[in-house]
Amino acid sequence: MGIIINQSIKGSIWSYLGVGIGFITTGYLFPNYLTTDTIGLFSLLLAWSVLFAQLSSLGFQGITGRLFPWFRNRENNHNGYLFIAFAVMFMGFSLFLILFWFMNSWLVESNLEKSKLFADYLYLLIPLTFFTLLFTQLDVFNKLLYDAVFGTFLQEFLQRLLILLATLLFVFQIINLHFLILTYAASVCAKGVVIFVYLGIKKEISFRPQLQFVKPTLRKEMISVGFFSILTGLGSNIVFNIDKILINQLLGLGETGVYAIAFFFGTLVIIPSRTLLRISGTLIADAFKRKDLGYIADIYRRSCLNQFIIGAFLFGGIWINIDNILVILGPDYEGAKWVIFFIGLGYLVDMMTGANAQIIAFSEHYRVALYFILILIVLVVVTMFILVPLWGITGAAIAIAASLTANNFMRFLFLKLKYKMQPFDRKILVAAFVFVLSVLVSTLIPQVQLLPDIFLRSTLFTIIFVALTVGFKISEDVDLLKDKILMNFKK
Repeated sequence: MGIIINQSIKGSIWSYLGVGIGFITTGYLFPNYLTTDTIGLFSLLLAWSVLFAQLSSLGFQGITGRLFPWFRNRENNHNGYLFIAFAVMFMGFSLFLILFWFMNSWLVESNLEKSKLFADYLYLLIPLTFFTLLFTQLDVFNKLLYDAVFGTFLQEFLQRLLILLATLLFVFQIINLHFLILTYAASVCAKGVVIFVYLGIKKEISFRPQLQFVKPTLRKEMISVGFFSILTGLGSNIVFNIDKILINQLLGLGETGVYAIAFFFGTLVIIPSRTLLRISGTLIADAFKRKDLGYIADIYRRSCLNQFIIGAFLFGGIWINIDNILVILGPDYEGAKWVIFFIGLGYLVDMMTGANAQIIAFSEHYRVALYFILILIVLVVVTMFILVPLWGITGAAIAIAASLTANNFMRFLFLKLKYKMQPFDRKILVAAFVFVLSVLVSTLIPQVQLLPDIFLRSTLFTIIFVALTVGFKISEDVDLLKDKILMNFKK
């Protein structure tokens, strides 16, 4: 577990440095200097490019995650793995270009009335899709070389830093809106270039084919995994991007912008989970290879507890300051309050269920993930079409939260029935008690001026939450971290 904790801490440092930058950009500069239409444009470009990149990958991310341990051999250039990966990537991107050519007219016509800005910059989806695809493929590859931190640095820190710099150039009127949009797209594309150069410097990039290594049995397994990974990967990305696309179609680009800002605050809850699950997935894949179910069960149990503690701390910290957040965002974002609540709550449930998706994905029952994803897509789309007309963007957030909860409950039941893995014990209840108590006490403070209120409320919440979590010895990993900090302090 040491490698998980070590890389989780390092990844979380970059993540929260990125959160600080993201708060300045998304929490202050965007709402105060950009129109909701421009913010909605950024959100839509990202949503569509992620979907197209996943489709273009042809499921190869799933192949890498599940089967790369059989190829891993640095001295032999990982048996020609990257040659196969890039051949598939370019084939998939070529198919995307054909698809985009056919979809272009529909995307323009369907957005001319409510979302003209998106129609004007539709062409940016081509470079955004390519470099998102490049980054995603190489990030999974680098993660399976036991480096989950660098991808986090690029995704969570560097990209946000570049976007901040671009936004400041616009704020100080050095560039106009057109160049801001182009610079924003370039900032998103940059991480694909950087990770390629990084792996090249580490001498991990090799395009020398070694097709003789891929025996018929392995080839058959790769095709099978790839086929299901196309469906499951695309399904996952549909779930996490369809909300912006449907809100744009139902309510317009402006409401999409408001939702995007609120969504940013809600997703702060899950940021630490990304690094933890990156490295957990690698260790789970290796454990399945050696059939060590006990080790996997231990990762599952710890990931549920530790992620819930972290998620509860972040969700509580956001919610006790919700009125302050709305003041910072301004009057155009009054409707963001309950979007932040439900998105945060949905992701808290997702964190509480730990590495369940990774365990299923790397198990012999990985095909079952497809059924869960298909059910999840249906749930999200149906509930959004029902709830968005009733409650607007809040309805969209409720749909996402309810769908995440249902999906994770299905995964929990599956792992309990198939592998007898039940990760929850009384420590989860103690952690929940600490969370509720800390929030309730912190909300009793009378409201004062903005910055003093944030400081006092957050300080009290942190003291109570941390003191009780450590005092009750809820998590052995938290105790180890505490001991390490104290040891370093004494030194």
